[in-house]
Amino acid sequence: MNRSLARAGLGATTVLGARFTVAAVLLLGILAIRRMPLTPAPGERSRVFLLGAIGYMTESTLFFMGLERGSAAAVSLLFYTYPALVTLGEIIMGWERPRRTTFVALSLSALGSILVVAAGSDVSISGAGVALAMGSSATFTVYLLITSRVVVHTDALTTGAWMAVGAAVAFLSRGLVMGDLHSPAGHVPALIGNGVATASAFALMFASIRRLGPTRTSVVMTLEAFFAIALAALFLGEGIRPLQAVGGLAILAATALIAVRRPVAAEL
Repeated sequence: MNRSLARAGLGATTVLGARFTVAAVLLLGILAIRRMPLTPAPGERSRVFLLGAIGYMTESTLFFMGLERGSAAAVSLLFYTYPALVTLGEIIMGWERPRRTTFVALSLSALGSILVVAAGSDVSISGAGVALAMGSSATFTVYLLITSRVVVHTDALTTGAWMAVGAAVAFLSRGLVMGDLHSPAGHVPALIGNGVATASAFALMFASIRRLGPTRTSVVMTLEAFFAIALAALFLGEGIRPLQAVGGLAILAATALIAVRRPVAAEL
């Protein structure tokens, strides 16, 4: 979906501004219906907003610009370096003990992502695209690590809502100042679908970070590569190649390792 919107010429500001606006409205609506807190916990409000306005805006902009300069497969392959970066970051900071099962799961998820994304796709990208995709991966790494430490009392759904609000405000403000907002005519269904998917992803991601920590969450999130291929086969009639199936099994094995292993914090 993001790939098709990137090629439609709407620009990152319009596409991502619409994406996060839809996600924010949807999540805030769900909070209101469920009578849950509509704002983050005291002391975390500005943190949550700024993580969306600065952190997620930067990551998603770099990723979208990468898609404009390379194939989805190439950008995804580079972006999926983030689980390794998150693991390295947690170990360096002393937040995670180096453990064999962690590295086995990380290796399986990395190998699986490579096989799933590259086995059946055209992999081509410019030098600028490489830099943008790697920048997106590095930014997402920092984003996950910081979020796990500075947002600890706010409910996952509320966190997701205000992250989306922050990102939406940042993109729309930038678009108004720079004058680069474009009419979404002809692409409204795709933009709404993108926003709905983002709302679901935000709520689930923050819930996972709270329960699993950044490293385990990042490994489990590589399942998105497998499900993208599986759903394309189911709804678009695209076949799954043998190597992609092997990659999917590797990702599932990594997720199983994470699921059965109890989190072990580093000794302080």
